[in-house]
Amino acid sequence: MEMEERRKLVERFLRRCITYSNASIERKEGRREDRQDVDKWIAYRDFMEITVKELVSKELDSWLEDGPVSYEPGEKK
Repeated sequence: MEMEERRKLVERFLRRCITYSNASIERKEGRREDRQDVDKWIAYRDFMEITVKELVSKELDSWLEDGPVSYEPGEKK
């Protein structure tokens, strides 16, 4: 699978996680569930949004390949 295909596949998955998170947040708020639980979902959703941005910017390309992975912000291997 080419890098662009890998990137698109992971991006689609993460965007679905974001959609699910938004729906979960809405349901939990509608049921007036514990605010801490809702906040955890918000943090999860926000993290996924950041990850999508990093993925699209090609910052996480090393994570989509076999071999060494970069954990340094902005570093592309």
